[in-house]
Amino acid sequence: MLKSERLTPQSFASMTAGAQVLGRDKHGIKVCLLQSGQVLKIYRVKQIFSSARIYSYARYFCRNAERLQKLGIRTVSIDKLLHISGSSNTAVLYRPLAGPTLWDLLEAGKMDDYLVKQLAEYVASLHDMGVYFRSLHLGNVVLTKNNQFGLIDVSDMSIFPWRLNYWQRLRNFRLFAKRHQGIKAFSEHQKQIFLTCYLEYAMLAKSGILARKISEIIR
Repeated sequence: MLKSERLTPQSFASMTAGAQVLGRDKHGIKVCLLQSGQVLKIYRVKQIFSSARIYSYARYFCRNAERLQKLGIRTVSIDKLLHISGSSNTAVLYRPLAGPTLWDLLEAGKMDDYLVKQLAEYVASLHDMGVYFRSLHLGNVVLTKNNQFGLIDVSDMSIFPWRLNYWQRLRNFRLFAKRHQGIKAFSEHQKQIFLTCYLEYAMLAKSGILARKISEIIR
């Protein structure tokens, strides 16, 4: 298990000097790209009673990245797990997965039917490997330079030692459908391609009830 290192205000200021801020909220920086090419992602504990005080989201992020890599699933490479001095806040320093997200490609008009088919098979393979990715959406799937998919922002995830069952798959599709960068951004034609290819790859094409329920979710 990765050992947490202390991040002082001085070392934080030094680390983030000249960094490109990728995300912030009213509490400050959430994600930034450092001059080293690494990404610093900060997790703030905002509630007095929170399980994150016992097992932080940053540690979940690191654990999930390691488990995905063991499964042969491309994801970010962790450099450091950090705890921020004087608080319950934590952070993770990692090397990002190079390549555009599928949301970038969709917005650029480059999300063609072939990529939709490949994505369907990829999601089916994740489910078959027991990966339940609650933050599944087009902005969290990267197309690498080798034309392979990979996952980012992996803190909110469970990985089971068995294939996801029907109900877990449906819950994951509901999450995928309700997000702004989710499957509902596809055209009706692409939704049908996705559904057909997903069911075929997962060997669930004969499951009429599952097909109908997923179809209802993504419409």
